[in-house]
Amino acid sequence: MRVAITGANRGLGKVIKEKLCARWIPIEFNRPGYDISTFEGRKKIINELKSNNNYTVFINNAYNGFSQVQLLNDVYNIWKDKPDKYIININSRAKYPNISKGYMYSASKAALSQLSNSLRFNEDKKCRITDINPGLLESDLPSMAYKELAQWIVYLMNKEAHIEVGEISLWHRASYVDVQNQKQIKLNESRKNMGQN
Repeated sequence: MRVAITGANRGLGKVIKEKLCARWIPIEFNRPGYDISTFEGRKKIINELKSNNNYTVFINNAYNGFSQVQLLNDVYNIWKDKPDKYIININSRAKYPNISKGYMYSASKAALSQLSNSLRFNEDKKCRITDINPGLLESDLPSMAYKELAQWIVYLMNKEAHIEVGEISLWHRASYVDVQNQKQIKLNESRKNMGQN
């Protein structure tokens, strides 16, 4: 089984790819010309998925503004009537109001969630769609490790095909207020240090 993954050259995507190598064949869509932020790049990804039926899972990991949302729509349009296909979106806990100060990031992740929900409940849909909503990852603040999130992807891929998991939200159990306070302290220290230089 081939698994297509965007953004597999670093960070979470790289760890997911390494985790999948034990059982599946992960194919990276971060090669030259496969930039999800361009129409041409997304078209190359879609053409490759259309021309090779061995792809059964698409991990929509690379974040580039609203391009991740467009890519979900594009993949859905070619896989919607195929029950053996599975789309996994790496979304974010930041999609919820008042979680992140990165407002455009939050808006794009909320849009990804909204489109996923709309497509998931489309009456003629046969493929599966799951959103994973992680909190902070690999941070010096309380956070999850990339490998912990990658294990959840493996878990989802091992689920029986008749089970659809709509979404999973995961984060470090540290108090959200405490984490936000720690973030603010670090930001203030950084600003203070910049002012001294």
